Amino acid sequence: MKGKRMRPGGQPQKDLTVGYNSSVKLVKSDGAALLYVASDCAPHIRAAAEQIADEHGVPVDGSMSMAQLQQLCGIDVGCAVCAVRSKTDTRG
Repeated sequence: MKGKRMRPGGQPQKDLTVGYNSSVKLVKSDGAALLYVASDCAPHIRAAAEQIADEHGVPVDGSMSMAQLQQLCGIDVGCAVCAVRSKTDTRG
């Protein structure tokens, strides 16, 4: 299913925001429940994303690689940062 976000097991992933800028925007608007930061992304991206998440009280999961986040998000390129939208966020 090209272009659709997929969870492991093939379930559509509709609660993810993909990419650094979009994810940071979601965190800053208090719409994120969790921020994924790839373990192998550039150090300055990791540091900036973690700092913003910390300032807004959003937990960070840094256990997956860019390739693993790519699969989670169902996109065709590596993913450095993505965010899980909170259940109360209505943007998606």
